[in-house]
Amino acid sequence: MKNNRYKYIVTAAFLASIVAGGQACTDLDAEVFDKAEASKFPTNENELLSTVGSTYGQLRGFLDPVFNLLEATTDELVVPTRGPDWYDNGSWQQLAQHEWSPVSPGQINGSWEWGYRVVAGANTNLQGLKNSSLEVQGKEAVVSEVRLLRAFAYFWLMDMFGGVPIITEDTPAGNPPQNSREEVFNFVESEILAALPDLREEATIETYGRFTKGAANALLAKLYLNAEVFTGTPQWQKALDATTAIINSPAGYSLNPNFLQNFAINNVGDEQTYKENIFVIPYDKVLAGGMNFQMRTLNYAQAAEYGLTNNPWNGFATRAEFYNTFSENDARKAMWMVGPQTNNGEIITFVDPVDNKKKELVFTPEITSLERAFGNEGIRSQKYEIQTNNTRTDQDNDFAVFRFADVLLMHAEALVRLGRAGEAVEFVNQVRARAGVDPVSSVTLASILEERGRELAWEGWRRNDLIRFGKYSGSTWQFKSNTDPTRNLFPIPSQQLSNNPNLKQNPGY
Repeated sequence: MKNNRYKYIVTAAFLASIVAGGQACTDLDAEVFDKAEASKFPTNENELLSTVGSTYGQLRGFLDPVFNLLEATTDELVVPTRGPDWYDNGSWQQLAQHEWSPVSPGQINGSWEWGYRVVAGANTNLQGLKNSSLEVQGKEAVVSEVRLLRAFAYFWLMDMFGGVPIITEDTPAGNPPQNSREEVFNFVESEILAALPDLREEATIETYGRFTKGAANALLAKLYLNAEVFTGTPQWQKALDATTAIINSPAGYSLNPNFLQNFAINNVGDEQTYKENIFVIPYDKVLAGGMNFQMRTLNYAQAAEYGLTNNPWNGFATRAEFYNTFSENDARKAMWMVGPQTNNGEIITFVDPVDNKKKELVFTPEITSLERAFGNEGIRSQKYEIQTNNTRTDQDNDFAVFRFADVLLMHAEALVRLGRAGEAVEFVNQVRARAGVDPVSSVTLASILEERGRELAWEGWRRNDLIRFGKYSGSTWQFKSNTDPTRNLFPIPSQQLSNNPNLKQNPGY
């Protein structure tokens, strides 16, 4: 988001408080109420929201390390070592090969800690709200949003690690016991269902970046769609009911005719964008950093092309086999950078750190080596619009967590799994029509997985999808060597086992 958008997104007070969760606020008109005098605090829903803004702000940590753990272990994102860069004690190679351990790479422990930071913030908020006798219109909605924040964190903890401790505002001090994965599932479900009635319904500028009924139902759909993975018992009809609630919502969710606008710098610039982006994590390059996909993926030599003050890091790429799933006329293919890269009409040149030779910057689909990839190998992502003339490493794009296109594809998948594939076709074709590709006359689970890959690449859902479709551990793709099914769960980090003797390690580690 751009700074001047704080005047009309949600309210300045709410997003100022989100910023206060991680960085100082220096140029906003709004008062940050978690630092205001008691006599001024709070008198309405927007001011009350400022008290939980720091917990919303913790969500920004999702892009590092959680996103990296969820995507760099799949077929759609790889981070090869390029000369002296991107080795990091072999961590990126471990993720690509599925050869991680309870100790390494650090993204595993970092993801655990991210989840419990969100939980801790939510518990603090809920305890304060419970103890407060203050009656403010909209208080119930804010309490429900905080419960959704906690449920969101537990969804990902359960997804990544299986059984984890459930800690609430009422949990006594000390080392908490480890709950089973099914118990965590039931807790997340109960929290969402309890919070839903009091959440805001509308999809507007005011509710942008907040948990609404639509966002809660999207999380519920994800929960039920993966119920068989999480508990052993499928719940396809409940998944269908949750997506139906979003499709029929009075909020009027719809597809943005411009696919890439959902990921633009000003990606809440018009109604069409926030009608598709059901829930986002807001970022601001000055006040709320962390959105730096352009630095992770662009070649060092592309700084001048985009007017960047800092040289990019030349890391993240996708493999040829994933890129080749896109047809030539698929409008979504524009998310990728492939072939010659130019600046002022001239092909950019760079000195490759691998062989120290000067080369033309031509991105190739093929990556010849995980341990020694050349600097031009691998297709790069520009799905999140690259912000030109940027003096910082972070950008102003907001990260889309739940989109209406994802809901349509989840709806179609639930129909197929319920034996109603004929009804699923129209929902898949809505997504395909926006992409400019021909409609299909029938759908299968395999074709839905492929469509989800093309639509949701680099949005954090690929590992979750591959596990649900049975393709994460058993399948192989370039550089992946370990097919052990125990890799469907990450290990409980050694650091956490040391901290809490009640924790038991996952099988296979």
